[in-house]
Amino acid sequence: MLVVARCASLLLSPQRLGRVVTSHPRAAPSIAAFNPQSPRRREFIALGTTTVAMASTPPSALSAKKPVVLDAHLHVWPSPSTFTYAEGKAPPDALAEVSSAEALLEQFTKAGVDGCMIVQPINLGFDHTYVSSVIQKYPGKFVGCCLADPTEGGGGVDELARLLDSGYRAVRFNPGLWPAGEKMTNKIGRDMFKLCGERGVAVGFMCFHGLDLSIEEIETLCAEYPDTPVLMDHFGFAKGTKDPNWEKLLALSRFANVSVKASAQFRVVPEGGENAWPYTSTGAQLRQLVDAFGAERVVWGSDFPFVLNECGYSGETSAAGIVRACGAGLSEEEIAAVMGGNLQRMFPGGWS
Repeated sequence: MLVVARCASLLLSPQRLGRVVTSHPRAAPSIAAFNPQSPRRREFIALGTTTVAMASTPPSALSAKKPVVLDAHLHVWPSPSTFTYAEGKAPPDALAEVSSAEALLEQFTKAGVDGCMIVQPINLGFDHTYVSSVIQKYPGKFVGCCLADPTEGGGGVDELARLLDSGYRAVRFNPGLWPAGEKMTNKIGRDMFKLCGERGVAVGFMCFHGLDLSIEEIETLCAEYPDTPVLMDHFGFAKGTKDPNWEKLLALSRFANVSVKASAQFRVVPEGGENAWPYTSTGAQLRQLVDAFGAERVVWGSDFPFVLNECGYSGETSAAGIVRACGAGLSEEEIAAVMGGNLQRMFPGGWS
């Protein structure tokens, strides 16, 4: 046992993982995150525990098992020929017929992706009928992330509870959907965020217009409801490491319940940067995320179908190849964790 513990210590040392000391105090990963069966409903398994378990597994079994690849952020929607969209909400013409669940599964086969989290697309609004149908149609492939409705007279916490009861395991908070003058820390926001903690459901923050506009609300919610797991979308929408919002995102590492999606790389290229695969400006961002949060709190996502108009989902410039090629310098263990191992752990039983 002493030998195994020593091996785990060496494997997790900063030198081994290529990490550097950062100025942001990093919260120790919780050992109970995202787990509905846990007393605290959380199942952030410490990477050290995983390493010890691996050390006791026969080498032949480890080498034979292909690391799981799971996409933490994408969207699907029905063809306009089969679904009537609200005025102004129809998908872009170039993506209208290539964004169904069936089209996505074809891309999975080409790219070697095993499953994903589907995030309710904004063009479907609060109508979750399509996403719910494909989750049910293809069991073991998709985990659902619904869209919170904080609008005046909207579904609020009751509708969120109904969606969670139907099988959704995450919810997106879009600050832009709150009524004018209202914050995500209002009563409806707090009630929904608290419910997610009670259910072991992850909250994804979509700060499209800038993290600085919502950071205080996010920090308040994370501090007051530490049982609620959080996933920050798309590098916090910070465009490069010199973006003033980048340090604000890294500072969230002090909350043990916060993880980050290294997703939609094409959306966060800084002005003047090379907006082409493998999006090398995101290499430094990914490296710093892993250094600040730990590899166990970072997950990869593509932002399909929008990525189809950029580098593509599969092929030589696949979205799934960015993490390895962007210059972040992650170890094989870190890559395996970011590319799917972490998401699989966060949502146990979600994929088969």
